[in-house]
Amino acid sequence: MTAAEHAVRETVRAWLDAVKALDFEAARGLWDAQFDGLLYQPEEHELPMTDWDTILRYWDKVPALVESVPEWDEISSMMAVVDRVALVFSRLRTSIKIRDVDKTFDGEVRCSFGLHRTDNSWLLVHYHESRLVAVEDVISELTR
Repeated sequence: MTAAEHAVRETVRAWLDAVKALDFEAARGLWDAQFDGLLYQPEEHELPMTDWDTILRYWDKVPALVESVPEWDEISSMMAVVDRVALVFSRLRTSIKIRDVDKTFDGEVRCSFGLHRTDNSWLLVHYHESRLVAVEDVISELTR
């Protein structure tokens, strides 16, 4: 693993740890808030957020809805680093405890990350997550 790949891996690991801990203060330091072209797509939003203030407002609301994240663990990942740009695709095993709901919301989430190299570090500028949907389950639901 090259030094750049190692640094990118550390940024992604820090992001995953911050989400699992619901520590969005730590998450802020992993993003380039000044980047023109931010994209943040959580699974529950129809459209991505594309400006820093909107992302911060979203993060501020998460702890009111989510009690804890017992699992937000990487299953596997792939990475490409070219010059000052890095792309990462990760599969996560997840469990989310929603406030006032007995059961946890469990399953596999797929995430893509876009990072770029600044003077001192690799920072996130793109994040997208989506649930893995079983086609058989969808077909079964549609044909009932």
